[in-house]
Amino acid sequence: MRFLHTADWHLGKRLHDFSLLDVQRELVESLVELVGESRPDAMVVAGDVFDTQVPQVAALELWEAAVDGIVGEHGVPMVVIPGNHDHADRLAVHSGLASRAGLHFIRSLRHCEQPVVIAGVAFYGMPFHKPVHVNATYRDELPGIGDFDYAAAMAYALDRVRKVRSPDLPAVLLAHAFVDGAGEEPEGEDAIQVGGAGAIPISAFGGFNYVALGHLHGARQLGKAHVHYSGSPYPYSFSEAGHEKCVQVVELNDEGEVVGIERLPLSFDRQVRRLDGLSFNDVLLQAEGLTRQEREHYTLVRVNDTEPLDNGLARLREWYPHAVLEQPEITVAGAGPRLVGDYKTLTVEDAFRQFYRHTFEEDLTGIEEEILLEVLS
Repeated sequence: MRFLHTADWHLGKRLHDFSLLDVQRELVESLVELVGESRPDAMVVAGDVFDTQVPQVAALELWEAAVDGIVGEHGVPMVVIPGNHDHADRLAVHSGLASRAGLHFIRSLRHCEQPVVIAGVAFYGMPFHKPVHVNATYRDELPGIGDFDYAAAMAYALDRVRKVRSPDLPAVLLAHAFVDGAGEEPEGEDAIQVGGAGAIPISAFGGFNYVALGHLHGARQLGKAHVHYSGSPYPYSFSEAGHEKCVQVVELNDEGEVVGIERLPLSFDRQVRRLDGLSFNDVLLQAEGLTRQEREHYTLVRVNDTEPLDNGLARLREWYPHAVLEQPEITVAGAGPRLVGDYKTLTVEDAFRQFYRHTFEEDLTGIEEEILLEVLS
C-alpha cells in the first residue's frame, strides 16, 4: 500500500505581519491535486493542522476544502492527530461521523490504542502530550512520571500500544514530538524542548514499520530506522527560506516492509526569501531589475547600513510589498543630558527651555519665549 505523509500545515499562520491565507489556499489546492495524481491508499497528517487552538474562520474553511477534496472528491481516507498548536477536541469535532466518511482522528491518549486499519495496515496515532496528560489519563495505574520527563511519558504510552498491537498487521505510527538529535526546533514554533527537557529518544519508536512524525519543519530521516519527519509544506519563517518543501510518499509491501520513499516537492508562486549583507540603496537598486513576481515574495531584508534609515520600511515596501526590514547595527549619537531639576517641581517652560538649549546651543529669543508661553496658556 502507498500513503502520503505530511504534517505542520499551520493553517491560519502569519509571517510577521503578513497573512499567509492566500499561499495556504494555493497549498490546499496543490495537495488535493497531488492526491488526485498519485492516488495513494491514505494520507496521514502528523499534527499542527492549525496554527492556533482557536483558528479563524478562514483557516477552518481551508481545512474543509482540503478534506472535501481529498476524502470527498478523491475518496482517499485521512488519518489525523493533533499537534501542540491544535486543540484536540475542536480539531476532532464530529469525529464519529467524519470517521464513517473516511476522515479519522486519533485525538487523545485514550484513543491511541485503537488503530485505523486501511488496506491491511494498522495506523496508530500518538497525539502531542505532556507528562501531566499521561499521569491524568492513566491515573488509576499511577504512572508517577515526572513533570518534565517527556521520554518516560512517550515510552509509557507507546508500551500500551505495543501490548494491544496485532502482530498480523503492519503498523504505522503517527506522532507529534521533538526527537532528540533531530535538529533545532523551527523559528517561531512553540518550543517543546526547554532546558534539555522535552526530547524523545529515537529508540522509543521501535516496533513500528514506519513512524510519521510532525513538529520539525524540515524533511529528514532519523537514524537507519524508518522514523521520518515530513516537514512543513511551506516555509513558515525566514530561517526556512530556500528550503525545499515536500510531501512524502511511502510504499509498503505485503509484509509491511518499507520498499520505497519518495519526496514530492511543493512549489508556490510566492516564496520566502532573504537578502543579506547589502546596503539599503543597493537593495533598492537591485529591485529595479527584478520582475513584479520576484518582488512579491516574502522577503527579509537585512541591510549593513549603520546610519539610521529615514522611513526605511515604507520606502522598501514600495518595491517589495511583502518585505521585513532589519538593520542589525545602528550607530547613533550619544544620548543628550537629562533634565536638570526636580521633576516634581520642574515646569513645562523650564523643560522646553532646556530642550531648546540642548538642540540649538542657544537660548530662546524674546519672540520665541512669548510664543511658547502663549501656546502653553
